Amino acid sequence: MKRNLITLLLLLLAAAPVCSGACVTDSILTVIIPSAAIVNNVPTAANNSTINPQTGFHNGLQAVFNIKTNGDDNTYDFVISSTINTEAGEKNGYFFKDGELYLILANRERLPDMASLADISSGSPQSNKNMIAYPVIKNAEFQTSYQNYNGNLCCKFLSEGKQNFNISQHIGNTPLAGTYSLEDDGAGVYEAVITLNIYRKP
Repeated sequence: MKRNLITLLLLLLAAAPVCSGACVTDSILTVIIPSAAIVNNVPTAANNSTINPQTGFHNGLQAVFNIKTNGDDNTYDFVISSTINTEAGEKNGYFFKDGELYLILANRERLPDMASLADISSGSPQSNKNMIAYPVIKNAEFQTSYQNYNGNLCCKFLSEGKQNFNISQHIGNTPLAGTYSLEDDGAGVYEAVITLNIYRKP
């Protein structure tokens, strides 16, 4: 029994730091800043316009967002989506025709029905009461792709390493043929909600 105690004591001494006069050791403190991004809407005069009731022409619409990242922007996808209100609730406001992206503006007071939505996005619009479609002008400053994201047609932007930048979406002045009619499109406010989504990549 005595022999076992002596062996244990020797093992404990062997495991401890050996010091002769002084000992120095380090303790390293580490913190991690995860990748992060913030986005703000930038109000401009181009958020609103007035439509010429004879032609459907407006003076120009533009949605602008400011994005700031902490340098790890490759972690995120920057995606612009749109919604409009209909009798059946919120629906995607984008559609494709002949390779071009269009944005629908819907009457806020006289909600369009689903038959109008189906017609305006059909490629050959003829009868789409209280909805008007305008072309989305491609943003030359950023690499942009039009695709389905989370099941909805949208615009995906690559920030190209910028840490503080604006992304804007310009809407063309002239309505798509067959989507504006003085008889079918009642007076009122026509709108679409443009949203910039920041998604962390899987």
